[in-house]
Amino acid sequence: MTWKACIAALLLTAVAVPGAQAIHQVKSLYTVVDLGACKEVTSVTRNDARVCEGLPGYPVYVVEDARKVYLSVGSNAAASRAAQQTLSAANTVFEPGTKRTTVEWRFIIRDEKPVPYATIIRYFTGEGSQRGEVLVVMRVAGGDTCHVAYVDALANPDAMVLAREAADVQGRAKNCPPKPTILGATGRSPL
Repeated sequence: MTWKACIAALLLTAVAVPGAQAIHQVKSLYTVVDLGACKEVTSVTRNDARVCEGLPGYPVYVVEDARKVYLSVGSNAAASRAAQQTLSAANTVFEPGTKRTTVEWRFIIRDEKPVPYATIIRYFTGEGSQRGEVLVVMRVAGGDTCHVAYVDALANPDAMVLAREAADVQGRAKNCPPKPTILGATGRSPL
């Protein structure tokens, strides 16, 4: 029996045998945030906040100010650490010329429902004439959403691989880190 056949048999056994542990593969779902379809909300600290549709139970909270965007997710998104975090450079999460962005959700299946533990969102940055793109990895699990890693999407040809690895490791960590990790090469995109 080849190694591929052995793995296939193990997977089939884990799924088919009653009482066997189910194997949960890491997966991604994608949602589109269209700012025009979001609800304006009032907050004690922000008057320009919006709540947008995300995954069930995980709304997307967005605040735009003159130079930056703050984005968080979850039922307590406005109070989470991510709602106060953004890149130091001027930035937006919206694709140039639009008010739309895509959120990649990393998740597992639990009780036949997707349970996210991290998101990956592309930020578009700019300082003077220097423009860039940064993948921001946010931890969603554990009650507090926070930035865990930044990847310069222009300086790293494997930027999405780096971001997904960070999501799958740091997104599942027990606690938020003191500050996000910068992964891979830097310099092409202002952070």
